[in-house]
Amino acid sequence: MNEKKVCMADIQNKIYEAGLFRPDEKVVLTTKNCVLLELYTGKAYSYRMVDLTTLKAKRLFSRQKPLSSSGYQKAIEKMLAQVSEVEEPILADKHNRARELLTYIFTDILPRHGMTFRENQLSLALSMLDAMEETKVALCEAEVGTGKTHAYILAATIYRLFHGSSQPTIISTSTIALQKALTEEYIPQISNVLMEHRIIENPLSFVVRKGKSHYACDDRVRNYRSSIVNNGRGEDKELIETLDCLYTGACFIDLDSLPLTDYVKGRICVERCHLHCDLSTICRYRNFIRISQTDAFDFQIANHNLVLADVLSQKGGRNRLFPACGILIFDEAHKLLDTARQMYGMTLESVELERLTSSIYRSIGSQNPDKGEILRLCEEMLRQNTALFENLRSSAGVSYDKTCSAVELRFDSIQNLKALTEILRRLSVLFFTKDYRKAGAYGRLVSRMEQKLSKLMILLDYSQSICWLEHTGTTACQVCTLPKQLDFLLFEDIWDKAMPYVLTSGTLSVGGDFSHFKHQTGIDFLDTGRLIETSKASPFHYREHALLYLPKDMPFPDVKNEEYMEAVLIKLTELIQQTHGHTLVLFTSYRMMEIIYTGLSDRITDYPLFLMGKGRLNAIESFRKSKNGVLLASDSAGEGIDLPGDILSSLIVVKLPFPTPDPVGEYEKSLYDNFYSYLSDVIVPSMIIKLRQWIGRGIRRETDTCVFSILDSRASERYLNDILAALPDMPVTDRIEDVGRFILSHKDESYFA
Repeated sequence: MNEKKVCMADIQNKIYEAGLFRPDEKVVLTTKNCVLLELYTGKAYSYRMVDLTTLKAKRLFSRQKPLSSSGYQKAIEKMLAQVSEVEEPILADKHNRARELLTYIFTDILPRHGMTFRENQLSLALSMLDAMEETKVALCEAEVGTGKTHAYILAATIYRLFHGSSQPTIISTSTIALQKALTEEYIPQISNVLMEHRIIENPLSFVVRKGKSHYACDDRVRNYRSSIVNNGRGEDKELIETLDCLYTGACFIDLDSLPLTDYVKGRICVERCHLHCDLSTICRYRNFIRISQTDAFDFQIANHNLVLADVLSQKGGRNRLFPACGILIFDEAHKLLDTARQMYGMTLESVELERLTSSIYRSIGSQNPDKGEILRLCEEMLRQNTALFENLRSSAGVSYDKTCSAVELRFDSIQNLKALTEILRRLSVLFFTKDYRKAGAYGRLVSRMEQKLSKLMILLDYSQSICWLEHTGTTACQVCTLPKQLDFLLFEDIWDKAMPYVLTSGTLSVGGDFSHFKHQTGIDFLDTGRLIETSKASPFHYREHALLYLPKDMPFPDVKNEEYMEAVLIKLTELIQQTHGHTLVLFTSYRMMEIIYTGLSDRITDYPLFLMGKGRLNAIESFRKSKNGVLLASDSAGEGIDLPGDILSSLIVVKLPFPTPDPVGEYEKSLYDNFYSYLSDVIVPSMIIKLRQWIGRGIRRETDTCVFSILDSRASERYLNDILAALPDMPVTDRIEDVGRFILSHKDESYFA
């Protein structure tokens, strides 16, 4: 019956909590206000009924074989003759029953398993459930400690149970760390609890989805292993063992889980997967993709890039990367815009057409009747490509930094683009063949030509794009574009689809106002009736556990000003001494970070000093192990890292994290009548959201205590009210002595040891 499909989780939990279930007993039938339980004793099948109104069980009968269809009908008649009469079926309102069960899980079940009940967490989960049931877009801001991950896992699970949905829920994240936490901690934990309380019958299942370069290709592993074995080098012993493990199937094909260098991964990862491969019938990658494309999993976990790649693949009429999903959840949603700019943007490198030409030369063959024409077209393509990038360099305008500058597509560049498009079209025709022996290689070449052609067409339609030039080497460069109407494209491709979306993060709003985020992501095009907005404050007690230090004696920030740099060094030294190390210092500039690190190296000798440069993630682990170290880091450490306890007891923001000037920001500024409107609508909200992310690193658990310092004079002057309104409510001081007093009063003896 439909009631059984919709509310079985509710029914089973009701019976379990009433203590009526016997071990291995299960619900086999529901009708109106009663259920039929079946238990196989080893000798016979025993049947009991439970009246859901009175929650009393009554034995019905036993038999040697399980009930048949006619037997079920007789059992229904027997149960209905004994069930209590009520006007409305107890299972009638699935919406209210779903909310009641979700509430019961948070208020009663989870606390029994050591999880603290938080009113904000329950309210958040109910908002998420409402969005799922009403096919809405939910913006769910949840500050650190709220428990948003448990909230959306449970809301999605209850929704799927009550609505009989077999379609998976996609959880999109920005970091591998969150994916790891979901698969190793959150989902298994919730699954065990729900199984124990008979809300679900089978464990929650999940699969982690990644781009193909993250998986091993059986054919490439075989070939690379052979070449390594033939080399006969002793130092390759461990590598061969790992390759053997991969080749024999003893370990999964996920390369991220294996101790391999990036070079080796590049040699054995999936590159081009096609049916002509002699291992295609037993290919583990193809089998993994086949299973992943079904409804076999409750949750599909991926990063924002892959999810948006799926959106663009569908838009282009290509195959889907995911099965049709019932719910799409964007966790770490504050990073979604950055990913969208990456995925919707286009980059044409100065060497791309040169590489294509080299591939054509290798594939052409001496017997090709069009060889002369192809060679002539290739030479002309190289000439036009060189001319294009020379013209782009000469037309470069405002420089945003040493590697990036605005660019204008003038008449000469447009002529180069038109010539290149015509050449690629002509080459595509010449490489079309019906010869099956050449169809594979030629087909791949034509596909590459079409990809380059689509990039050139975007450049020709430059009025619809933001364009800029990036210098990637001494002579190498690339021209980049981003659609001016990215916000509307996101609305059209994602939010306008009739399905529920949940976007959650600790920082989506400015003081509870989501306008900035909605505007940038295109959500503001939605009818307000399809939108749910909720913001939940952190449950942590910042008034007792935190202090905000805003000095009034700092010069205006200017890296070129020696007096300012010296003032930063002095202030950092004082703060580090006051807090006895245990400090994370966040910078907006690598250059300034390195200068300050050099200066502090001579002044800080009592505490280990660490520098987290580009790609040096091991610095975080070294800092963690030091117990009382000082870590200098950039924006990458301001998000996504978890340093609970005393190791991080002082977080210092050297400069307010205003967005750096770039071509996209320059275009956004051009849409405003005056700079001050742009400043208040875009620049300041962006800074506040980033600052909140950084501050969120300081207190990660209920017992943590931390001093937050902002050494930017603008924080205590022009932007003081904006900052205080956005950050958690905590005491504020401009006296450095208060920092030392706070640490002494909040830390035990082990902290100073």
